[in-house]
Amino acid sequence: MSTPPLINAAPPERETPPVYAYSRHDDEIDLIGLLNIFIRRKFTILLFVCVALLAGLAASYFLSPRWTSRAILIPPEAAEMHGMKKVLTGLAVLDIETKITPDTLLSDFMRNFDSRSIREKYLINTAYFKHLTQSKKLTPLQRNQLINGILEGNITSRSSEQDKSKKEYRYFEVAYSAKNGTIARDLLAGYIRFVIGVVQQELYQNLSWQLDMLRGKTQGQYQMDLKRAKSSQRIKIERLQYSLDIARAAGLFKPTLSQNGPVRINEAEPEDEDYSILLGVKGLERKLQIEQAMSDVARMNSKLQEQRLYIDQLNAMKIGEIDVQPFKFMTAPYQPVAKDSPRQMLILTISALMGLVIGSGYVLLNDRMRERAQA
Repeated sequence: MSTPPLINAAPPERETPPVYAYSRHDDEIDLIGLLNIFIRRKFTILLFVCVALLAGLAASYFLSPRWTSRAILIPPEAAEMHGMKKVLTGLAVLDIETKITPDTLLSDFMRNFDSRSIREKYLINTAYFKHLTQSKKLTPLQRNQLINGILEGNITSRSSEQDKSKKEYRYFEVAYSAKNGTIARDLLAGYIRFVIGVVQQELYQNLSWQLDMLRGKTQGQYQMDLKRAKSSQRIKIERLQYSLDIARAAGLFKPTLSQNGPVRINEAEPEDEDYSILLGVKGLERKLQIEQAMSDVARMNSKLQEQRLYIDQLNAMKIGEIDVQPFKFMTAPYQPVAKDSPRQMLILTISALMGLVIGSGYVLLNDRMRERAQA
């Protein structure tokens, strides 16, 4: 039986992976290959960029514009506080310490400026807000949402302590944002005037309350001292009556005097000269008549007279209208010349970059998928 000849079969060839245009065998990126792909598919990439630019342009038109007006405030000086000079002087004459200083006035203004309730109270009474809601039938919830949307981030303040430049003087920067530069300026100026009125009203109420408290305290002290004086007078009349009875019993009808003054019955215990029986019956009777005829004990009491004069001055003191500006403008509210947002050039630049990135990614992915299909 013959053996079939052996067939020398060649070993199977190894399947080599496809080499993409943008990679090498050592897994390094082939920049030249990538560049060739981008050049070859440049119109596709350009199409993505154009679409992204159009989308960014459309978005910039749909976004609400935002303009911001700013002002810088510093503590008031003499010119701003001149309106309340008369009030402060009158209170100082009466020894009433008000503790009102330029720094406290500016702090009071900023405290009210940052108040959410005051901001809302101002906003709902502006022509701007009324114009927004006049043609709309809003529910209470929708109205509150509109108010929150306007107030949230549109009214801001920043102090010198928050400024990284660290100025040597104290100041506050306040800002108001709206969809129009003129509206932003008018809203900021109007809100500043509104808060000034709130501060002036607070000052009037605080000073009036302080004056009323002092009037009540002084009047109460006067009544207490008057009762003490009347009690003292009553005791004095009783002591004079006792001295008069003793003088009558001793038969001392005339004052008993010597060259050295009243004669002392007991040198160890000298008598009180105001009630001394040595004044005699006639002297004590006359003194008793004077005391009993004195209906107004305050007339001969210097302390009560001073208190009555002080009360009259307090009652005559009136806290009139307080005209004070609790700050000085370092920069008054102005109309902005450039809007904060949307920044169209920035949006278009970002859109173009996004289109370039997405387009390039699409081209590379499409090219690799095609090469895999060909392999």
